[in-house]
Amino acid sequence: MLRDPHHPPIERLTRALLRELTFYLNEPRFGLKKKSISSVYFGGGTPSLATPSAIAQIIDALGVPKDTEVTLEANPTSSEEARLEAFRDAGINRLSLGIQSFDDKDLKLLGRDHSAESAIRVVEKAKRMFDKVTFDMIFARPGQTREGWNYELKHALELAGDHLSIYQLSMERGTPLWKSYQNGKLPALPTADDAADMYEDTVQTAQSFGFQHYEVSSYAKTAQAISKHNFAYWQGIDYVGIGPGSHGRLTDMERQQRVRTFGEFHPDKYMTLCEAEGEGIRKWVPIPYEDALEELVVFGLRTRMGIPASRFEALTGRSLDSVIDQDMLRLYVDEGLLKVTAPSGSEEYVPSHLAHEWKSGEGIRPTEKGLAIMDSILPNLLKIER
Repeated sequence: MLRDPHHPPIERLTRALLRELTFYLNEPRFGLKKKSISSVYFGGGTPSLATPSAIAQIIDALGVPKDTEVTLEANPTSSEEARLEAFRDAGINRLSLGIQSFDDKDLKLLGRDHSAESAIRVVEKAKRMFDKVTFDMIFARPGQTREGWNYELKHALELAGDHLSIYQLSMERGTPLWKSYQNGKLPALPTADDAADMYEDTVQTAQSFGFQHYEVSSYAKTAQAISKHNFAYWQGIDYVGIGPGSHGRLTDMERQQRVRTFGEFHPDKYMTLCEAEGEGIRKWVPIPYEDALEELVVFGLRTRMGIPASRFEALTGRSLDSVIDQDMLRLYVDEGLLKVTAPSGSEEYVPSHLAHEWKSGEGIRPTEKGLAIMDSILPNLLKIER
């Protein structure tokens, strides 16, 4: 927590962010100066701490081309609404709004400080101002019925632009929502069967509105609408995380090993670290080679694009076939759960900048049916010796 959250030290925090960014860009073992930037994402749950000026300074320091996807997470409140134009002028071209529900009672239950009315108003305004707008919804909430979710889902799809994220509620231990549920203060959660029905309804209804289900929780009308940032995460591509509590995943070229970075959580401690050391990293965690192999497959198969054999080999030096149980693969292909052929031109699951990775036509990708049960497929599909 900040010492005075009502008056955050914006200028000091901005200087710290810029100093840490400079550290990463100049660190030779990561070789970032030789790499192109595909996306920039301002998020982390505290968009109100960012000012348009701070965002403009960071974008300028990165020197990103004008067509780079630059996303800002924002809450659909009146205070955030008033700053949308300034954020756009600072360089934001994609807005991601945390809506979650159009039911005021459930918004309160989820700890949100906006109303359904303000959410609708902010989305409509944002669509007039930004190149791309997305928002998120949550289903399988306490007391929610299948009929209630379908009504809300159609409302969301009618309001959405060309992208939408839809998640099943996850009760995280220790959160206020979890504590309230454990203490019997909330209605019962939908059963597993009801939640599965809601998921299937979501996929089918989204398709009827022209949305392609390109990742477990994400939908887009075209390949161009796919979130480059989120997609890069699931495809195992490196990303830099700066700021308090940030996470990153990078390749240490000197040691030929991937590492995870974790920023200091406490903002004051983070800023002090940046001022003294040039970065606010709390810890570095090397990713064991076998874990890196597994992550590429597990993450890649969360998307309908799947994992192209060419990318797997480029990132690991091994063939994709070497970590896959071929008998189980053939079984899942025969059952219509997986495919080993390249996506056709009519399948809008592959961003244009990654289409070349399927040029060889080799790889593994899930069908819609397979994506729904991927958690049960993966343990049988992977064959990694440790």
